[in-house]
Amino acid sequence: MDVMSPQLMWIGTRCYRVNQTKSTVREEEFSDRPQAYVEEDMYEEDEREEEYEIEVTNTGKFQTSFHVPSAFYAMIIGAKGQTRQRLEAETKAQIRVPKQGTTGDIVVTGTSRKSVSTARSRIELIVIGARNKQQFTHFLSVPLNVPEVTKRFLDFRHKVVNKLPRAFSVDESLFQQPEKLHITLCTMSLMDNEDRANAAQILLDCQQSILSPILKENGPLEIRLRGLEYMNDDPHAVDVLYAKIESPALQTAADQIYEYFIAKGLMQKKYDHVKLHATLINSLFRVSQTEAVSEREAERKRITFDASEILRLYGEYDFGSLVLNEIHLSQRFSTSCTGYYEATAVMKL
Repeated sequence: MDVMSPQLMWIGTRCYRVNQTKSTVREEEFSDRPQAYVEEDMYEEDEREEEYEIEVTNTGKFQTSFHVPSAFYAMIIGAKGQTRQRLEAETKAQIRVPKQGTTGDIVVTGTSRKSVSTARSRIELIVIGARNKQQFTHFLSVPLNVPEVTKRFLDFRHKVVNKLPRAFSVDESLFQQPEKLHITLCTMSLMDNEDRANAAQILLDCQQSILSPILKENGPLEIRLRGLEYMNDDPHAVDVLYAKIESPALQTAADQIYEYFIAKGLMQKKYDHVKLHATLINSLFRVSQTEAVSEREAERKRITFDASEILRLYGEYDFGSLVLNEIHLSQRFSTSCTGYYEATAVMKL
């Protein structure tokens, strides 16, 4: 890492610097991958006493308890307990973490509200950094599997598979399943039932605070899928081909929902705006359908395809339109009885 240009983590309106440290914990206990240690706010004192439920105990001390998925206990404790010891020394608070193999709340106790809130804030930053290193398990999605869009997608697939010269044709196994056509708004790693329940509630909160005002101002939110784009720079070596989304109101809603989930600590800010798109062809689909491999292994086996002729002939292809009726908290790598992804929660509009 360049010390003059460190990795930054945005959480809500605050910016933090992330320093990389090497863990020395035994492999059989915890992962020995580099762990992220997140420093205090770079620009202002992190005053968060009012944001937390902090109680006064019978002994006159201040205390707060909160849930952290057990998968992140190791990051809070650190090698030989060094991370916890450092946090306790720097915040003047006691941090109690459930033992490995058990579940329960993290409990922080101190002689002042400030020490307790600071310790909790530092723990939450460690968790966010650790969560960001996990493969995502869930994503917010807008289902696109309505009859009009599905029909036009199948027609597009038929043309690409059967009508193009052999040098440019793409195998059907690379196409998205028609039942799973969707727009991804954002992705997140949800590690246990409480994580999933929390994310479901945050999504439902977005209905009142974000979607309702946008719908009131714009009326029914129409989404049109028209035109093609690709993820990388060379149209002759493409990994992902997707349909462009035309819907300014959905863009506004997606950006605000993304920021809301960041502020709630379930994801880290990585970009300024959500890239609205509907994946049509992905070279990973062939690998995932034929082999049970990890995501990293699938990326290694990914083979690009030549999309230049597809773009030339169908670059302005119209996949139809629909009205936004619901947003799902979808489970990755799942299939429901309808053929779409299993939903942990559904926001109906």
